Amino acid sequence: MAGAHGGVSAVKRAAHVLDAVLNVLAEQGIGALSVRTVAAAAGVSPAQVQYYYRTKNDLVRAGFEYAREQFLAEIQAAQPKSIAGFVELWLPLDEPRARRARVWLAYAAAAVVDPVLRKESAKLDRELRQWYVDAGLSEEAAAQVLAMIDGVTLQCLSLPLPDRRALVDRTIGPFLATLPG
Repeated sequence: MAGAHGGVSAVKRAAHVLDAVLNVLAEQGIGALSVRTVAAAAGVSPAQVQYYYRTKNDLVRAGFEYAREQFLAEIQAAQPKSIAGFVELWLPLDEPRARRARVWLAYAAAAVVDPVLRKESAKLDRELRQWYVDAGLSEEAAAQVLAMIDGVTLQCLSLPLPDRRALVDRTIGPFLATLPG
């Protein structure tokens, strides 16, 4: 019976575990992430989680790549036509985007001390900056937009959901209006 599970179901099981990684990060933070908490969130045994990811670092790194792929796929599917449209995708103005922002913040914190994550985070930042450059911004302006998104995201997450739009309108809108193009 060992061969009863094909490659597709193994991939689905791994995705189920990675979804659980993101859920733990979004709901409890990186300090709560462990093989046991992921197993509980996924409804599987710790041994099943360890089959795919031996250590917490393996879980964190695989989860980062999974979250990155999901975000980039979301951008591609949305096909934002403007810089403002792209920024809207990122900001935590509804619960799914707030959840994603909490996951990214957990990864940002981990990347500070994990050289592998730091390298992957820098790669993603380059990809995002390049999108802005391709949309007509200079490298400097692209870096400023990303920094603005980071700061506003942090501020938004400290506000109740209904108050976040006002913050975005006060900060992001006027800043984007100053950019050329």
